[in-house]
Amino acid sequence: MPTMIERDESSGADSHRYHYIRVVEIAGRIVRARVERCLYLGQCLAVAEVLNDTMHWTSLAAEAPTTWIHDTPDPAPHTRAVTILGPVAERLLHRAAVILASPPTTRILSPHLHGAISALLATCYGCDAETRVHADQINWAYTWGGALHIIEHPDGSVTFTKSHRDDCPFITSRGTRDCDENCDFPRPTFLDREPSQ
Repeated sequence: MPTMIERDESSGADSHRYHYIRVVEIAGRIVRARVERCLYLGQCLAVAEVLNDTMHWTSLAAEAPTTWIHDTPDPAPHTRAVTILGPVAERLLHRAAVILASPPTTRILSPHLHGAISALLATCYGCDAETRVHADQINWAYTWGGALHIIEHPDGSVTFTKSHRDDCPFITSRGTRDCDENCDFPRPTFLDREPSQ
């Protein structure tokens, strides 16, 4: 099982709820366990999440509150959340480590999509183009735009776009409907750090 490198933790308590959050690095990925004990069962949660490539948290594992709530006291301001909820967070992080230790799924590009990427590179940089995209450029692109969407159209064309939100009609219809013009993303200004060249 991969090693866990501690990154951060926080906790808190009041008369309505108490919580514990632990953030670790597992196999090069940032993972957090969030456990929240509330007065009512339906408001409690225990989940392990991984920070995905678009800098959003994606759920990896969860534990039903019914498996741990009866072993915990009701919320109170003096509750030691780390001591009480720590074991639940630990179990979640171990489950996340097992999941992340699994061999990654290899994504194979279709010959058509490979050709479209080749065409994109050739039209942007020339027929004998070669370019390397650095890690800080990738991070910059995530920060200053939406997710990358690749849409293969029936006529053989392919659209590569970062300018539409995930629920835009253009994306949800795979390009058969027009954008509703509500896809506003922050744009870099001359004051913002540019990616390295």
